[in-house]
Amino acid sequence: MDRLRRFYGSLRALLALGVAHCVATPGSAQTPDPETLAFERALREGTPEAFQSYLDSYPLGRFATEAFRELVARSLGSRTTPEPAAGPAGGGAGRARDLY
Repeated sequence: MDRLRRFYGSLRALLALGVAHCVATPGSAQTPDPETLAFERALREGTPEAFQSYLDSYPLGRFATEAFRELVARSLGSRTTPEPAAGPAGGGAGRARDLY
């Protein structure tokens, strides 16, 4: 039982030392990785070009889905005239049939 008590006492001391070290050195906080910095820069700039730049650098990155959504939303928001819908005009012979 005494051995177990010493073990837990040592464990608590090691944990306290680790916590004290982290608190004592505030500069030791990790800086964001380059991908996070690139996405934050795109958010700050807020332009379609900034989000495209992020996607060019990190096409499968952690923020790629969000960057793509922002790119589409901001690209559509900057357009002044709507584009015509794709598909055959007039709906005549080229019209899709209901298969069900």
